[in-house]
Amino acid sequence: MTAPTKSGHDRVYDNFYRVERAGAVRLRDGGGPFGFDISKAVMVDDLISAYRCDGLVETGSFLGDTSVYLARTYGDIPLWTCDIDPVFSQVAGHRLSSYPHARCEATDSPTLVEEANARFTRPLYYLDAHWEQEWPLSRELAAITHGIVIIDDFDIGHHRFSFDTYQGRACGPEMLRPLVDTLPVYYTLSPEAATPFPVLQVGRRSGIGVVAYGPDATRACDTNTHLVRHVNPAVRETEGAGL
Repeated sequence: MTAPTKSGHDRVYDNFYRVERAGAVRLRDGGGPFGFDISKAVMVDDLISAYRCDGLVETGSFLGDTSVYLARTYGDIPLWTCDIDPVFSQVAGHRLSSYPHARCEATDSPTLVEEANARFTRPLYYLDAHWEQEWPLSRELAAITHGIVIIDDFDIGHHRFSFDTYQGRACGPEMLRPLVDTLPVYYTLSPEAATPFPVLQVGRRSGIGVVAYGPDATRACDTNTHLVRHVNPAVRETEGAGL
């Protein structure tokens, strides 16, 4: 049985700290939904409400901490999640087995993203499918034509927030440069954003980047008080050249 859906941030508080942190077996942040950073959960909750999402898509489910939180908190919205590792997917799928609206697969994440892009009208993506040498982020972003996209482990330019690097390339604004025509702006979670609940993550928190495909998605991001708006680096270069 799924829990009844609540409105406002009560549903965040009711579920966030009750999810078992299975990710603690391997993750440096100790696991938990969204890296055990409730400020991310509040930001996501506001985006889901403002954008009136009809689908939630997570890539890189690992052992399912964030997956379980999303399934439990949003019982009226389909949840699709995947991990390329069949063992991780099996564990996450087992944890989601009591949520009929949740689907977990062992598959390459761009494949799931492409399918979700065709299925949902107002999707929210949480892209966290990067591990060791596998970095499908560019292919995931290329498969999306509409919706709100949250990129985990993103460089927000603040020393207290970590980000991932692959083969010398940072997960950050430079990744968005080739997509300037579609994504002239992007957003980051503000380090100073007020949250109604204490953040109990005592380790280094990971940065969050957000991009919006379409005017409704952009409007939802622009009105989110937790996000800071930035210009794509390629736009800044063009303006600096006087073009």
